[in-house]
Amino acid sequence: MSETTIPPAQTPNPENHDGFTAVVKGLETSLAHIEEHGTAEECLTSIARLERAISSLRYHQAALAHQTEINVVHQNATRGNLKQLNRGTAATIALARKTDPHGYREYLENCRILFNDTPHLAAAYSRGEFTEAQMRAILTPLRILKAERRTEFDQLYAKNPRLFANQGTRKISDTVKDFTYAYASDDQCKEQKSAEGQRRIKFTAHPDTGMMSLHAELPIIAGLALKNDIKAKSTSLKAHGDPRTRAQIEADYLASFCTSPDATVPVNMNVALVMTDKTLFLGDRQPAYLDGYGVIAPQYARELVAGKEILNNMTLAEMATTRPPAFIDTLEASIELIRLYTAPGDRELIAMDSTARIFPEKMKKFIRTRDRRCRTPFCDGMIEEIDHVTQACLGGHTCVVNADGRCKFCNQAKETPGWQEIVISRGPHRMKIATGMGPTYHSTAPPATGFAHQPYPQCMSEADWVRSFEDWLNRPPDTGSSPPDIEDIPA
Repeated sequence: MSETTIPPAQTPNPENHDGFTAVVKGLETSLAHIEEHGTAEECLTSIARLERAISSLRYHQAALAHQTEINVVHQNATRGNLKQLNRGTAATIALARKTDPHGYREYLENCRILFNDTPHLAAAYSRGEFTEAQMRAILTPLRILKAERRTEFDQLYAKNPRLFANQGTRKISDTVKDFTYAYASDDQCKEQKSAEGQRRIKFTAHPDTGMMSLHAELPIIAGLALKNDIKAKSTSLKAHGDPRTRAQIEADYLASFCTSPDATVPVNMNVALVMTDKTLFLGDRQPAYLDGYGVIAPQYARELVAGKEILNNMTLAEMATTRPPAFIDTLEASIELIRLYTAPGDRELIAMDSTARIFPEKMKKFIRTRDRRCRTPFCDGMIEEIDHVTQACLGGHTCVVNADGRCKFCNQAKETPGWQEIVISRGPHRMKIATGMGPTYHSTAPPATGFAHQPYPQCMSEADWVRSFEDWLNRPPDTGSSPPDIEDIPA
């Protein structure tokens, strides 16, 4: 009878670290005591420091990959291989990193953007301020821009170094897209809209589990309407005592559309599209935000409202001359416009409050619009629950200042003994989160419009434009005047 011998646990062979032997050995020595006897705070602090060190090393990997591509291009040019100068670079870098080579062409493109066009972002990456996934979320949307626009964004980041503070990859991507879509051309936005022609559905059987998976690619509005209806149905049934889980209810409800002859697809669709009045009426290039999806191009947002193609800079007066009067009637009849006002000096939504213990539905909708995604730092989950920042049992008020949107997991984690949260700023809405184990974090609500919080002087020109636009709306229809254009905004 043979016995399996389990080798004793050992530290990595220093010879495998090559030139990093001394660094790794010193790191292992300093961590040895903490790994055995460290407190929770010491362990978490060490984890954070290691993450910064890993991110810094990822920066050097990117720099080495970029230099490798430069060398390969030079070699191919010398040999006369001019068809694809960097051919083979992505595959060799993937082999060196022991990963799948798919996607490494895009990785090299991101490296070119990082080192050629965005020096401030590169410097922050070298200091370990971004993980590799976060840097990919920043650089990938910048591909559609020209080099000078990328440099402009890099300079804006230099002026706002906390632009991506405590954000997850999806929030970071939305922030960058809010900048890039302002410069998206008509062709790019038409391409985004033409993607609806690729809608499809795919079924995959899993005989080993007795299940079947469903994958569908739907147009934005149809997909969001279906998602919102299924979520609302599961929430309603669960609140009325349905013993099934929400996931089971949603799966059964989706299947009922095809298996039940009485099932009907919802006709009234409720989709939240957040955009400025200038983007809607005057053809401004400020991108819009589609709740549950993310940032979308401004002209695409206008087309969702109008139902027809609208060029980038078409004003309301131009639409009136190029579209039949029925167009305006259709817009007013089919679209519910809800005005959300921002506070003076910034782009933060003005607060509302309630005397009830439970958040009213309109207040919940307001908070979802303000927070967009889960307010836990680095979490990209969709908002599933509206919660008090300071619990009601501790005297917290039911108002948007003392409220935040959380995914279900993070809302449960908040109830951990010792976990504390307080609001430290109303505009922008900012919270301080203490986990009770040492580290503290901050969470800031994203701007209602734009990619960065605006300084106070911006408010004055915005307010002047709004007043002039309201004056134009209230004039008699026979005056023949046009609405104020973007150029009318004071400097």
